[in-house]
Amino acid sequence: MANIKFKVAMAIGCNNTERTEAFELYRQALGATLLHHSIPPDGGDIYMLISIGGTEVLLTPAASTADSINNLMTCEVHFETETDLRHAYDVLCREGRDASLQGPYPWAKILALVTDKFGIDWALYYNP
Repeated sequence: MANIKFKVAMAIGCNNTERTEAFELYRQALGATLLHHSIPPDGGDIYMLISIGGTEVLLTPAASTADSINNLMTCEVHFETETDLRHAYDVLCREGRDASLQGPYPWAKILALVTDKFGIDWALYYNP
């Protein structure tokens, strides 16, 4: 398997002000830095990609629009190849509770959302 990048996503607040305040809190407490922020097509919710101690953390709306992202924290994996993403998706779907393939989005050609058999939410990304 090619190199992958592991991230964490945290559902923070129900509006952009709360996510901005969360980033500021993490900046002051943990030295977090803002890497990127964006608003998806057809949406007004800001998504903020930050770094805390070298680990990327995506701050997402607490009331996520993604049907299969239900937990306050989601494991994210970014793949270098579509083949590797589809392999991981197929394996995580075995006995999984929920799964969907989505995209394209500005941040991912393919986004696979999976809740595995243990109830862990996974967001798998491929963006060439």
